[in-house]
Amino acid sequence: MDETSFPANLTLDPAQCRAARAMLNWSQEELAGRAHVTAAWLEAFEQGREPGTDRDPGEAERLRRTFEEAGIEFLGSGEPSSGGGRGLRLSQKGGYIPSEQLSSANDV
Repeated sequence: MDETSFPANLTLDPAQCRAARAMLNWSQEELAGRAHVTAAWLEAFEQGREPGTDRDPGEAERLRRTFEEAGIEFLGSGEPSSGGGRGLRLSQKGGYIPSEQLSSANDV
């Protein structure tokens, strides 16, 4: 199944997933671990392939929630963005701090 024919009711599409992961500089393995999905499922999802008939319907939602917790904001069609279409951006609330940059100075 190609990316453009992915069901519209998914909470996150493959292109958004790849873009959000790139913005956070996360590997597929890191995202899979954080979102509690298998690396094989994530690879299939990001390539726009149907991840399988036995997949948990909550997996895409867990990916989205993981990204949102890291400071990614998802934009729907019509929300303010340069192109006017669906997209994402880093939150201005601070968001994700890589573990190697954590210190008492940025502890919240």
